[in-house]
Amino acid sequence: MKHDLEEWITEAIMSNTPVVVVEGYDDIQFYEKIILDLGKEINVEAVENIEGYGEGSDNVIKFIENLQPKFEERSDNIRYILGIIDKDVRDYREELPDPKYVGLLILKYYSQESHYITRENAIDLILKLTSVSSKCLNEKIETEIVKELTENDFNDLYYFSLEALKNACETGYESVIKYSDSADKLFAENNKPRLLQQINLKKTDLDEFAKSKNIEFKDLKYIAKGKWILNVFARYLINKIPQIQEQCGVTEGITCNFCSIGNNAKCMWRMKNKFSHSHIPTLISNFLIDSEISYIKDRLSRLA
Repeated sequence: MKHDLEEWITEAIMSNTPVVVVEGYDDIQFYEKIILDLGKEINVEAVENIEGYGEGSDNVIKFIENLQPKFEERSDNIRYILGIIDKDVRDYREELPDPKYVGLLILKYYSQESHYITRENAIDLILKLTSVSSKCLNEKIETEIVKELTENDFNDLYYFSLEALKNACETGYESVIKYSDSADKLFAENNKPRLLQQINLKKTDLDEFAKSKNIEFKDLKYIAKGKWILNVFARYLINKIPQIQEQCGVTEGITCNFCSIGNNAKCMWRMKNKFSHSHIPTLISNFLIDSEISYIKDRLSRLA
């Protein structure tokens, strides 16, 4: 049975246990990890589990809109209920919720997955996927990884995202990529080259569109769908690690303990298991960098 709104809020106040309402199934674990780190007693619930609401950001907004009288009735109620939604591209479409509504937090990036994409997490994942230590993973390798990822895979993603954003903003635009497209469809080895060819023909127009929206490459996490950027990040690392393994003991600055004595069969760059890019989202869900989520922690800490 779904939660009855009135009873649920009353229970949250009476038990001094705030409630955070999120878009859906995929968001619960993300926020529960942050709350656990805060050491607070806060329940996280998907909006679809509340009577009268479905899933998604529109329903979280509707839920918070309907609660405005409650917040006006008793200002202290703001400490017990918080709705959180992904930013998506609402800002570029001028569809952000009315700023006068209290009790709503809008993420600064496209979605919660975007917060995992950091240099630190790339390094932590490599340490998790292989047997190398941070000593083997020197600055030369770290710099190469970041440079390659930025200049190649993320640059492609930037234009894919601009194409999807233009489609979302301009009625009638004939787009080859939409935000509704799955990451595995877009970035599959047998599909991405074809799409890149089409996107390359549109680059000048897409650069003009980006300029009109004040978007630059540094804004990638604001326009790239979270599941897309995580997929690209994962595919790059899964492909890059075997390349580094091939260079170990051969290329200057890339030598593990075993390859240094010619025992290449025990190269520490060898992946521990048969990981694929689909395993990365589960592994990376354990890595949350404070600098990326500090604004979320600050808002949650203000709950009762």
